[in-house]
Parts: sequence; C-alpha cells; structure tokens
Amino acid sequence: MRSRWSLLGVLLVGLALLSGTVGSSAAQQVVTITAWAAGSPVDGTRCSNLVEAAGQLRSETGLKIEPACQFTHVQDWAAYRQRFVIAYQAGQAPDIWTGGHEEIAWMAAAGYIVPVDEYIQKYWEQYELNDVFDNLWQACTWKGQLWCVPQDTEARPVYFRKDVLRQLGWSNAEIEALPERVRAGEFTLDDMIALAKQAKEAGLVEWGVFHRPTPGGYFHMMTMAFGGQLQDPETGKLVLDRQAMLKNLQFHARLVQEGLTPPDMTATSWRSIHKAVVEGRVLFWFGGTWHWAEWQRVPYHGELGALSEDYLWENMGFMLVPAPERGGRPITQSHPFVYVITSQSQNPELAFRLAAIGAVRKDLAAKHAIEAGKLSIRKTNTAEYRNWGFGNAVSYMLEYTTTLPNHERFDVYHRAVYNAIQAVETGARTPEQALEDLVGELQRELGDEVIIR
Repeated sequence: MRSRWSLLGVLLVGLALLSGTVGSSAAQQVVTITAWAAGSPVDGTRCSNLVEAAGQLRSETGLKIEPACQFTHVQDWAAYRQRFVIAYQAGQAPDIWTGGHEEIAWMAAAGYIVPVDEYIQKYWEQYELNDVFDNLWQACTWKGQLWCVPQDTEARPVYFRKDVLRQLGWSNAEIEALPERVRAGEFTLDDMIALAKQAKEAGLVEWGVFHRPTPGGYFHMMTMAFGGQLQDPETGKLVLDRQAMLKNLQFHARLVQEGLTPPDMTATSWRSIHKAVVEGRVLFWFGGTWHWAEWQRVPYHGELGALSEDYLWENMGFMLVPAPERGGRPITQSHPFVYVITSQSQNPELAFRLAAIGAVRKDLAAKHAIEAGKLSIRKTNTAEYRNWGFGNAVSYMLEYTTTLPNHERFDVYHRAVYNAIQAVETGARTPEQALEDLVGELQRELGDEVIIR
C-alpha cells in the first residue's frame, strides 16, 4: 500500500511539473495535494477517503486536484513523528498529516502546522462541519486556536471471552448483563482481577489480563480511572497526581504479582498479543473499538485466520473499564485522529477543503467508521452507520470517555509514565520507587510546566 502511494506521489509531482501548477485557466491547472496517514491495519480509509474526496473538490473548483496519499501501518509512533520532522527540515513535508489530536501542540509550537480557524468558519455550513461533535473541535484547540479537522474517534473497551465465562459456569444471561453491571459500578477492577484468577486457576486461560505493549493513552486512562487529572484547566500545565499515579502503578504491579499479566508485557509484540486474545488464551484485553474490525481482517487466529463477525459476537464481549470501587464511575478513552495542514503546503486552503470533505462527508465518515471499527465524528449519519450493530453497541461508551491533554511537552510526560509502568511490571522498581523516579524525571524535564500534587 505504502509503495503504491509513494509511486503515485512521484508520478503526480512529475505531472504537475510538466503541466505547470498555474495554467492559463482553471481547467488547465493541476494541483497535487500530498498527505501522510497512519494507523492500524484497518485504517487505510484515512487515505482512500481523501482520494475519493478529490472528485468533489474538482467539481467545486474546476481544478485538476490530484491527491497523493501515503498510508503507514505504524507500530512506533515516535518514528512516524520523527520521519515527518526530517521531511519538513528537508522541505518535503506533505500538505496534510494525520495523527492523534495531542500532536497538534508540539507541531503548532514548532511552526510545522497552520491554524485553520479561518477555513472552518468559511466552510462551516458548506461541509457540514457544524454536525461534528463539539468535544472533537475542543480536541483540535490549542492556545485558543483550532489546528485540525477531526477525522475519527473511538472508545477503548475491555474485551472479555464469553466462551471462557461459559466454561466457568456463567449463563448467557449473566454474560450479557456484565457490561451493564460495569456501567452501574457493580463490577469493579477487583472483581475483574478475581475473575481472571479464577479462570487461570481453572486452567481455562494462560493469562488473565493483557494491555498494550507500547506507550499509549491506556496508561493515562488508568490514572484517570483512579481519580487523577492530567492537565490543569486554569493554566494548561500538565499534572501528576501522586496518589492516583501510585494506584496506577500498584495496579499494574499487582497484575504481574498475581500471575495475570506477564512481566515482559511491554516487550511483547502486538501480533503475539492479538493472537493470544483471539485464540482465547487471555480472559481480559484492554483494547480499542478498532480491534473488532482488525480481527476480521488480519489472520491472527492460528486455525481460523481472520475471524467472522459472527464468531466475535459469539465469543467476545466488551465493557467499559470497571471502576476501582463499588458504586464508582467506569471509564474509557477516546483518541480522536485529526488531519492537520502543514506550513509548507503551497495550497493550504485546498488541502483543508480536501481534508474536511474526506473526514466529514456523511458517506465517507460512515465508511471509515465501519471499516476501521471507529465511531462517527458526526451527530447525524447514514442509514448504513445507524444500522451497524457493533457501532450501536459501543456508542454509549462516549458518555464515559476521556481524552489526552494538548500540551507541547506531553511526549515527555507520555514516555515517562510508560517507563514507570514498565519498571514495576518487570520488577525493576517498586511502585513507590517508580513514582519517585517519575516525579524526579518530570520535574527535571518539564520544570514549571508540570504540577506535582
């Protein structure tokens, strides 16, 4: 996929040079708009939707809009960011770049991207931007300006194996009621741990609980689950809540000590994790809605390959992250992906329009959501999306969602928290020692940009 788009980009740039980017009339003008998109194996619509959106933009402008989009299945986001910086420094940045909303702060601070308030206001009604959920525009805001177009959103449920619960003696009614028990605060993290231990001791699973192996929002979501705050709303500074972070570290240390999570969880490959989950060797998986789509397209299962949706409905359940205490509020997290317009774009307004059409047009928004296992960014949607069973089943989770901070140094905070989790899981540090290491690192690296509570 990547090489195809790269070749297309080279050919189109050559065509633009031969034809001239400015002709004697709009009908003769060729405008190449380049884009980089990335994500999981099922996120290719972040590129293909832009290509499809070009047809509408051609009709509206009379210009020969030629999109060249490169899609990357990213496992190392730091490398993806660095590749952009290198390209920018060489004067070869794309017009459109795709990433998580929390990327806008450092990119804007460095001058890599341009604000898009003017374009949003200009095309607010024409492209139905007014139908995008308000909190997604908030996720695009940094220092009072808008810097992106929301491309998608999602929730991060805990998946569980229905077949394992049946073997433990649960009835179908009890299994189907579990997500609502979590929602009501009746089933807690302690209950989850106890159930995982029961399944492992019965020999039904190899492991009780898996989480992501790489840095990601999950680790911050767990801090918030324990009552923590990541950013001060008054000052915009990052926040480290000692008590909540300690509980987070203790939770992950306990998972390893109880034999439910391997001590090398953060060194385990994504493929190994997915394979264990889909083959029923793990009871609980802190995943994302997109995994529902990924399991249907990537052959992780050793015998069945890519799974049918019928298999998933029969064997996989999903619920919010349980509250730590009975009667508490469960949680999830959304990580909106966005299109930004880079400051090296020669046609920033056209690039914005292409991004807006590709992200918000009703049919394209629905196509991406269904194919990638994401949730629509729109308040009103196509009949196809409204009739989508999985989407309907997880949409309520947005009532319990959280997002990451927009702060230009969040990458430092992000990596430091991950390192602390890794230290307690491997046994290199106790939770208390890891917390003090974390506090010291953040104070050294962030100075007065972090508040320690």
